[in-house]
Order: sequence, then C-alpha cells, then structure tokens
Amino acid sequence: MRLKVLFFLLLAEIIFWPATAMATARLLDVPELKLQAVSWLEQQAMTAFPGSVAQASVGEVDARLRLPACTEMRFFLPSNALLWGRGSIGVRCDAPSPWTFYLSYQSRLSGPALVATRPIAAREVPRGSDIEVRLIEYTQSPDLYPRLWPADAQVNRPLAAGQPILISWLSLPTVIKAGGKVRLLISTPTFSVSQDGIALNTAAPGERVRVKTPSGRIVQGTARQDGTVEVRP
Repeated sequence: MRLKVLFFLLLAEIIFWPATAMATARLLDVPELKLQAVSWLEQQAMTAFPGSVAQASVGEVDARLRLPACTEMRFFLPSNALLWGRGSIGVRCDAPSPWTFYLSYQSRLSGPALVATRPIAAREVPRGSDIEVRLIEYTQSPDLYPRLWPADAQVNRPLAAGQPILISWLSLPTVIKAGGKVRLLISTPTFSVSQDGIALNTAAPGERVRVKTPSGRIVQGTARQDGTVEVRP
C-alpha cells in the first residue's frame, strides 16, 4: 500500500512539474530587464551628447511584482526627464499582455570640458596654459560646458584652480539680437525638431532667450555659439 502511495505521489510530481516550470518561465525576467534598461539609458545619453561617457544604474524592483513576460517591450522617458542625475524610466509592454511600470535610475555623464588650471579673477581674460581640457563629470547639461575657449572671452566670476567652466560664466559677444530671426532646436531624449522664430531679447552663448514662434507662442531656450536656440522640455 505504501509503495502504491509513493508511486502516485511521484507520478503527480512528474505530471505537474512541467506546468509549474512553464508558468514560472512566462514571468518577466527582472534582472534581464534591468540590464536592458541600463543599456538603453546609456545609449540615449551618449547619442544625445556625442563625446560623453554614460554610467547608469537602476533601482530595485519590488520582489512581489509578478508581470508576464513580454515579446514587444520598449523603454521611454517622461518629457521632463534628464539624461544625467536621477529620474524615472518607463517600461511598456505592448504584447502579449499590456503593462507599464517605472524604474528609478541614476545616470552619471562624463566627458571633456574646459577647466581653470590656476585661480582666475573676475573680468580676467585667461591666456595659454590658464585653462585646459580635462575629463570631468557633468553636473549640468553637457552643452553648457565649453570645450574650446572663445576668442577674447573673459570670465564674469572668480574661478578656482581645477574648476570646470560653464558658458554662463563667460562674457561673450552676443550671437542673438532682439528682433532677429533665429532657429529653434527643440530636443527631448527621444527626438528633436527645429523651427524658425523671432528673438525677443539679445543674448550671448549660454544665456536665456525668449523666442516668438510663427503661431505666436513664446518659448524660452538657451543661446548656442552658432546662433541657434536650444529648447529642452
């Protein structure tokens, strides 16, 4: 009798084990998802800011989360997300079972920037070895760190030795004049578009510009050295 019971228990285990394994296999592979999210974030950052190097990490996922595996999955960032610092990345599954959730992330961007090699006083025009290009970690948009020193520019604030320089700390000739036609560059982590507009104020590179679009809408952006205006949502 005892042998007969053991036989039936063993038979039941053989019958039901494959079904249990298949059910488990159909769940989302969270560790693999995190690796894919990190790779996607780093690629987005390095594409948006050529010459930079990104190191991203994502937060832990609640162990109680049980989502079905996905065959059509995509990542996205909210419109106000930045590609450096902290934020949230969205994960959306379109098939076979739709679902969406968010992961926290931290992204560190590094790359070349001008750095003061000695203390520099306000209104001083640095020369020669007073500045050099070094690899730094960006704490703001990489676009705000000049890599080439503009001719005859002077600093408008004191700089310490070893301090990275921001474009807004330089006194530069204006590149945008009030009433002039400018090109707006509207960028997000996933797409960019351009549009013409009329500048409402004069600005040097790195300064804020208000621009009126053909529809009459007023937008604000940052003047770039080439005379375009960059707008980030």
